[in-house]
Amino acid sequence: MSNLLIKIKKLSFLSLPLCFLSFVLLDFSFQYFYGFVGETDLFAWQPLWFTLFWSLFLTALISLLPRLLRRIVMLVLQIFFSVLVLVHAGMYSVFGNFFSFASLNFAGDGAAFFSWSYIHIRKLLIVCVLIALLLMIAAAFLAPRYEKGKKWWIFRIGAGVVAVGCAFGINCIHRSFALPEDSIYYGSTYGNTIEETYADFTNTKICLPLTGLYQYTFRNFCVSFGIGLPSINSIELDGFYKDRADAISGDNEMTGAFADKNLIMIMLESIDTFLLREEYMPNLWALQQESIQFENHYSPLFLPAATFNTEVMTLTGIIPPSHGFNGSGYIRNAFPLSLPNLFKNAGYTAQTFHTSNAHIYNRGKIHENFGMEAYHNWEDMGMEVMERDTEMLNGYDQMVSDDPFFTYIITYSGHGPYTEELGLIGDRYYDQAKAAVESTGIASNNADTMEQYIRAVSHAMETDAFIGGLMEKLEADGHIDDTVLVIYTDHYGKYLTDEDFIKEVKGVGEDNPEDLYKTPFMIYAKDMDPQVVEKYTSSIDIVSTLVNLFDLDADRKYYVGDDAFGEAGGMVMLPDYSWFNADYTTVQAASVTDKEVLKMAADWKKRINMSMNTMIYDYFKSW
Repeated sequence: MSNLLIKIKKLSFLSLPLCFLSFVLLDFSFQYFYGFVGETDLFAWQPLWFTLFWSLFLTALISLLPRLLRRIVMLVLQIFFSVLVLVHAGMYSVFGNFFSFASLNFAGDGAAFFSWSYIHIRKLLIVCVLIALLLMIAAAFLAPRYEKGKKWWIFRIGAGVVAVGCAFGINCIHRSFALPEDSIYYGSTYGNTIEETYADFTNTKICLPLTGLYQYTFRNFCVSFGIGLPSINSIELDGFYKDRADAISGDNEMTGAFADKNLIMIMLESIDTFLLREEYMPNLWALQQESIQFENHYSPLFLPAATFNTEVMTLTGIIPPSHGFNGSGYIRNAFPLSLPNLFKNAGYTAQTFHTSNAHIYNRGKIHENFGMEAYHNWEDMGMEVMERDTEMLNGYDQMVSDDPFFTYIITYSGHGPYTEELGLIGDRYYDQAKAAVESTGIASNNADTMEQYIRAVSHAMETDAFIGGLMEKLEADGHIDDTVLVIYTDHYGKYLTDEDFIKEVKGVGEDNPEDLYKTPFMIYAKDMDPQVVEKYTSSIDIVSTLVNLFDLDADRKYYVGDDAFGEAGGMVMLPDYSWFNADYTTVQAASVTDKEVLKMAADWKKRINMSMNTMIYDYFKSW
């Protein structure tokens, strides 16, 4: 045993090199397997040097610690980053984006809808993570006990110099991304420079491969919590909104078209355009034919909590901040121009109906702060099976009134996963869905994908049955004559785990990537002739449009979107600042040289950022 200990002691010099190698291997292997996601070459100098400097920096700092603490820190750091790598991989397989600390605001609520069927991680990546972890265990095991003396002090000074030098190197690479002071950022991701992407640091798909694991983690943490970001003040926001007054649509022929009518606003869970077919959803499809259809409508996702993302935008007209904002702000901040508050000011009741309990996303308190008088969950509506939308009709008498009412409904049955886990929804219409899918000729060579698609259709059929039942009740009691229905979707059908199949059934190709985010949006009123609106709209335009249609008392300059029937607007911008309208798509925008078009894109980017800052600053608190 003593001979073995002597041999091990002789290998103690390998401890720090193994520690360094473990950090490098973990980062490099992740970049190797997921480098295809971004636009950065595997051996590009910025991520390579970030990886080397950070690995050496962490190793140098660790080397300064006492032996026991050194071992603990080695293992804790490597376990943390190993888990983080797997989380990045898992997040990408589900959402198409990497992890951001900003998403922690919604992690607990998102866990309520988690399913292992969403997660797909490369087995070789898992092997590399395990090897890196084993290397760090070996480094910790071989860690020597320092004997104080002259050599020990020289070593500590040398390690300190290395740490300082690495920090300097990291800062130099960070500064190499700095934008020139006179630069104009036009906001088209497809035309962005590396510097512009790094400055925003909101596009996780590009930023992680661009910087490597350790720099991404550090900078993303800072950006997510607003550390070191430029502050905003009321004077800047005052100036922005003063200028914006000249850029919004004025009154038009649709102003006040629905004044004094009731409103039932329905946000559909995951009902994508490929599900809204006569074969799958005959009730909603028939209603769409009698409605005002918005043919080019999109649901951009600024938050990882996709449903809540659209919920906030379509109730407040403000874009939820993707970073630098604590989720408690939705409960604390003032929202005087939210739809519930505006309708209440006009003499309406305002209530929310959703099967989930009030603590999910803290909806109960948030909707109360938005101006809702009550939040009704599945128990309040007398539902026996909370997953089935049709059972919300048990609460119909609470949804309508002889007095003016604004009723906000969020459906549930379209939610994933599209597996047997949600058999309470998917089994009910499974045979009918399978026959309907076969009648369309839509097919996939992947049996699992096809099974998910059939179940997605069966989920949609449950939602469609709710729509049909709701219309029957409105017809029966006469409320259909004085009630407007606004129906839109929270996000594209992302719970189908095969995104290539989603793109195939939606007709999304290399020339129209933005159409992945195209979703249904319609407005129905019995006395309104059906029409098709070709103007480009998105979730951020819905509040302004309803304020105009119902002639509500609000200054529309404070909304980030614009009236769908007005002369302004008509542009859609995604969270990565890619943009498109009737004249340009995101692909075409890459080659745009027209200064007016580029200036327009820059103005829209500023509009989005100022809208987020409005919520971060709590701009309306003094109203």
